[in-house]
Amino acid sequence: MEEKQRFVNFIIVSLVIMWVWSLFIGPALFPPAPKPPVAKDIKKNVVAAAPAKVPAQGDPAAKVEKAEKLANYPHREDVEIGSNKPESGYRLLAKFNSAGAVVSQIQLIDPRYHDLDQPKQPLSVLHVEPKAKLKSLQTDVPAIDAQLKKFNKSLHEVDWELVKEDQTAETVTWRYVTPDGATEVRKKYSLQKAPAKPEDEYKAYSLGFEITLTNLGEQPQKLQYVLSGPVGMPLENKFYTQKTRDVAVGFLSPTGVLTPSLLTPDVLYQNEVNNRVEEWKTPLKYAGVDVQYFATLLLPQANQLETPYFSSTKTVFADDVPQNVKTDTKYRTATLQFTSTELDLAAKDAKAGTTSVSHKFALFAGPKLPDLLRPIGAERIIDYGISGRLGVPQLLLWLLSVFHNGLSFLPWPYGWSIILLTILVRSCMFPLSRKQALAAAKMQELQPELTALKEKYKNAPDKFAKAQLELFSKNHCHPLGGCLPALIQLPIFFGLYQAFNISVEMRGAHFLWVDNLAAPDALFKFGFNMPFLGPAFNLLPILTVCLFLVQQKMLMPPPTTPEMEMQHKVFFYMTIFMGYMFYSVAAGMCVYFIASSLWGLAERKLLPKRPTTPPGTVVIQTTANPAK
Repeated sequence: MEEKQRFVNFIIVSLVIMWVWSLFIGPALFPPAPKPPVAKDIKKNVVAAAPAKVPAQGDPAAKVEKAEKLANYPHREDVEIGSNKPESGYRLLAKFNSAGAVVSQIQLIDPRYHDLDQPKQPLSVLHVEPKAKLKSLQTDVPAIDAQLKKFNKSLHEVDWELVKEDQTAETVTWRYVTPDGATEVRKKYSLQKAPAKPEDEYKAYSLGFEITLTNLGEQPQKLQYVLSGPVGMPLENKFYTQKTRDVAVGFLSPTGVLTPSLLTPDVLYQNEVNNRVEEWKTPLKYAGVDVQYFATLLLPQANQLETPYFSSTKTVFADDVPQNVKTDTKYRTATLQFTSTELDLAAKDAKAGTTSVSHKFALFAGPKLPDLLRPIGAERIIDYGISGRLGVPQLLLWLLSVFHNGLSFLPWPYGWSIILLTILVRSCMFPLSRKQALAAAKMQELQPELTALKEKYKNAPDKFAKAQLELFSKNHCHPLGGCLPALIQLPIFFGLYQAFNISVEMRGAHFLWVDNLAAPDALFKFGFNMPFLGPAFNLLPILTVCLFLVQQKMLMPPPTTPEMEMQHKVFFYMTIFMGYMFYSVAAGMCVYFIASSLWGLAERKLLPKRPTTPPGTVVIQTTANPAK
């Protein structure tokens, strides 16, 4: 009975276990396979599943998906405003590219400012430099770049939409809406023709620029933009120039006083190497790039003391040069980057509409002429040098302009204007130069007497000095009498040197074989850089030195003692060294000195000869009482 009872219990427990397994445990561990759908259901599933497919990285389908989201606007569209014809009234031709809506080129239309290498082509005062990491007025918004990062793009790389309804011959507007549709950025550029009033001429050399950020979303936003300064200014006469692309900034003090600052690429590079990059938080009147004859300056149009546009400004290099690559730092492309203040944009409202913030600028791009720079408060970027405090370069440039424009009926080329300036200067100095020539003639006459005195008192230097002074006094001669005209000419020399370095009017002016009076005459080019001479043979400096040597021989008495012979050698070598220094100066400078030397030689030849006093008489007078 006991064994039978155990068997019955075993059967009952087994059935319970099988029942629990089949209802609960089995389905949980081994779910039943799904029923195969009918043909109609299969088709529906396939159609519904296709959009859910995620393309793998590198799959062409992935690129198509990204392109569809970003390709809202035409690719690589170029637009220009202004005109390339001087008679149109425009002074600039500005070109733009849809990639980042940047300035790709600005040309000066005035024929006076042509390209030196291609005289028939207008000068590009701004252009896109190859392999540069920055472009003129390139704009980035960090919040927008964060959205575009997943597409491996940035705001200055994507193509912007050209707003056709705002496009005219002198206005162009670009816009870009973010992928999420919450923000719109607009960049508007404009030009105007030359105004009727000459004092407003600077406006025709200014490119209007306005950037607007609009909140299209339903949430408030705080945005900042980063703006790049001018890039791609031309370097002229690279071998001879002493000024390259300098950064020019005008700071505003709390009282409104303007303080200009100029930083060369060499200084900026040293600051970069030493991790001391220049960055300012001071309000700006202007900021940009300054080269020898031209400038591109960004000028905020609002009062920066009341509503500053920028929270910081720093200097950067637009060209991307690896640190291990050796390059001449003074030729690098220096510019600026501006970071705006934080802009609060309220959410889009059904009644009030969207919220926008606009910043307006003027980009001056033109020659460094006082009449153009003075109205914008940037005339101090013109470097008049040491003599500028005396007004010498300004006066000389004014005189050259008067001679060049003529007496309302006969304009003179600048080469002849320089010669007329030389005649005017030497005519004003004629009384002094006449005394200089007479003093030199007297010194030549007294040389035998001086030689006799030196021989007599060769063992008594004090007595020789006393006798020499008596000789000069009785003959009304002073050994330094000829130095006064040379000292007076020094400010003129420095002033003229600086005038040719800054005068854009001299740039491209022709005279004889010279096609640019503001640069060395370059009679012919070597095709390579000759040691000490550079890429070209300059004739005018050699002619200038030859005339200096002729003048020296004519004015200085012949050497009669070893000391005088040594003095002659010193002057000779100094003149040769001066010729080396003159080899790289402007051709107009050499024209001035050649004309001045010829004038001096003519003066020396035309002055009446002094009657020669018998040497014995002078010797008796000066050597009386030898016991003394």
